[in-house]
Amino acid sequence: MKAVMNRRAGVGSLIAVAFWAGGCSPYYTAQIRDWRPSEIELPKEIKKVALVNRSTIPEQDRKRIMEEYKKRGVIQGATYGALTGGLSGAAFGATSGALGGILDEKWLERAPQQSLQHLHQRLSECGRFEPIMAGQELKWVSSAEGSLPSPLPLDSLKRIHKQVPNAQAILVLEMLLPGGSPQNPEALAGFRLYDPKTGKVIDEATTTASTRGGYYYRSSNSAAEAHMLAVEKYIHRICPCFPYYETRSVRIFVKGSPELEQAKAAVIGRNWNEAIALWERAANSGKKTAAKRAAYNLAVLYDALCEVEKAEEWYKKAVAAGLGAAEYENWGRTRRNDCQRLNAQLPRDKRSY
Repeated sequence: MKAVMNRRAGVGSLIAVAFWAGGCSPYYTAQIRDWRPSEIELPKEIKKVALVNRSTIPEQDRKRIMEEYKKRGVIQGATYGALTGGLSGAAFGATSGALGGILDEKWLERAPQQSLQHLHQRLSECGRFEPIMAGQELKWVSSAEGSLPSPLPLDSLKRIHKQVPNAQAILVLEMLLPGGSPQNPEALAGFRLYDPKTGKVIDEATTTASTRGGYYYRSSNSAAEAHMLAVEKYIHRICPCFPYYETRSVRIFVKGSPELEQAKAAVIGRNWNEAIALWERAANSGKKTAAKRAAYNLAVLYDALCEVEKAEEWYKKAVAAGLGAAEYENWGRTRRNDCQRLNAQLPRDKRSY
């Protein structure tokens, strides 16, 4: 009899859990766009950036490269030693037939210009800089395997600057190298940002991208998307918009008062101002449960929106009421600094949530 009762109790517990998960949970998990600050801080006087391509491979070199790759097969990885003559250091695999979809003369000719146009579009959308197409292609220069060529001399930069005198910096696509396999295309992009008046390199970096396992382009395996992602990874280095944002899951209370329940619809519709008004009403209602849950919701939302002072205020109230200590600890350890950097780089009115 006891065993039967225990089984019944177990079944009852499972039903209770299912009922709780299905409709009685006080929480709702909302999705909000999580903007991140750029990796480096550029001088604030840089407002307009001229874009220049240096990575188009001359026809005779493209043919030579294609011949080498037909003999060797597909390079495994983004390093593209054939461009430099450093074939001995590259790791090759597959067969020459596997080159399809990864490497052809048209791709080698077309990809840099497409990437520059993509760069212009993304920087325009970002709003941190005004990009300007300089209308000039620089001569391609080979380099050591996987590394950037030598920096441009000052006289070359001055010639470019003469065409775009209102630019405070010149961003050069130094190289764009394909690799990987037909199933997992990869790309290696290299950029330098120059001060056109002094010739100084303000920033330089290489970025590697693959369509394999990436959240941004997970639905496609095309080489074109791999090289665009490599470009966007550099944009994010200097501008907080790209790769756009990541989706952040935040848990909010939707039960405990009419205001909390009404705010759920506002959250689903991303009407944050309406949700805030309802939560503030609940927080000031004098009802203990509703007040502490609303304080927690406000803290989490202002955290996600990077409203630093308001997030701090409501986290303190939520923690004092017994909620959100772990979130507040993370806020103080990392998130507050990230938000302060983001706000300095990109005003709230240029970010959508």
